[in-house]
Amino acid sequence: MSVGKLTRYGLPFSNVVPSGTATNQVTPGRTLENLRLKLGGTALTKAMISLLKLKANGKVILEATGAQLDAINAYRGESTAAAFLDIQFADYSMIAELDRMVGAFDTSQGIANITSEVTIAGATAPVITPILIESAQQKTRDGAAAPFAALISKLLSYPFSQSTGGRLAVNLPFGNTGSIIKRIHVFHTGTVTGATMKEDGLVIHESVAAENSFDQTKAKRVPQANVYTIDFVLDGNIKKALDTRNAKSLEFLLDFSGAGSGTVLVEYLDPLGNL
Repeated sequence: MSVGKLTRYGLPFSNVVPSGTATNQVTPGRTLENLRLKLGGTALTKAMISLLKLKANGKVILEATGAQLDAINAYRGESTAAAFLDIQFADYSMIAELDRMVGAFDTSQGIANITSEVTIAGATAPVITPILIESAQQKTRDGAAAPFAALISKLLSYPFSQSTGGRLAVNLPFGNTGSIIKRIHVFHTGTVTGATMKEDGLVIHESVAAENSFDQTKAKRVPQANVYTIDFVLDGNIKKALDTRNAKSLEFLLDFSGAGSGTVLVEYLDPLGNL
């Protein structure tokens, strides 16, 4: 490539209809940093995207609602606008180029096909325009694949429900070979008051909501309402992410002030075949 970054329109979506699932394909071959959805028509909003899925070789690598994705971007300190929704594989909130690009989706790494599915709930005449922001394949100077090229920024979801106040253990898979966890976002109904994380029985994070939000604000992150985020890369250093590749067990415990339900969204760095 004669330029460091490409910004271009993707293949058009099909079946962009009210209360339907719009789909499109992303052509593999480069490193996908950001898939941006431009929302238009009459009148598609992020809140009307009830589910968004990205699949690589038929396997789900991202699953969230439009509102959830927007909240995660806002937490990172990214600019948000009503007409645009960014699906980011590169993390521009990190401190250095390596930190930002670990997890950017190198689609030359055994990827045959990429499909996006956008479930629309409402809108009279919705329009979705895909915009791809891409860079070159992730290689070393001698042309070999970079050590982190196979890692994909995945966003996977796990629902939970709590019938009363107290503590709930939430299962967070990390696969047969282990994965790297950057952040955990707990989208809840207002009753989550604290969180504890243990690896092989050792406490690696414990906090209540006020303490957790204060740490994030100091680090120039933007805590979101009714989202409890555990951020292992709070200072922007990817080396501080939770590496579970040698772990035997993970325990994720949530404290509740009353009944509640929601979804845990986990930002993983993970090869396609693990989770």
